[in-house]
Amino acid sequence: MNWLNKIPSLLSSPVSIFIFIFLFVYLFIFGLIGLVVPALEPSANAQLIFGNYTNVLSALGAALAAGAGAKHTKNLRELHDKHDELQKSINELHTKIDDLTDKKST
Repeated sequence: MNWLNKIPSLLSSPVSIFIFIFLFVYLFIFGLIGLVVPALEPSANAQLIFGNYTNVLSALGAALAAGAGAKHTKNLRELHDKHDELQKSINELHTKIDDLTDKKST
């Protein structure tokens, strides 16, 4: 199960983002240019193999969202850990104050 936790960071890695952007440029931008200059138009086979631009953009968006979600979850976990430590320290401080108050009153 540990390898499942690594998937969001792999999807949002710079290499993955570069691949998705490259595919978008190749399929969509060259496709638009191909309307004017037919020699630059990606072939039908290339479009079929690499997927259409909608799928590429969906993959790019999902990769960015996965990376952001994983980072948010990590930061939230760290915040909860800090909060728990602070709460423990406050409880210990209250216990010490109560002990001192009890000793002073006796």
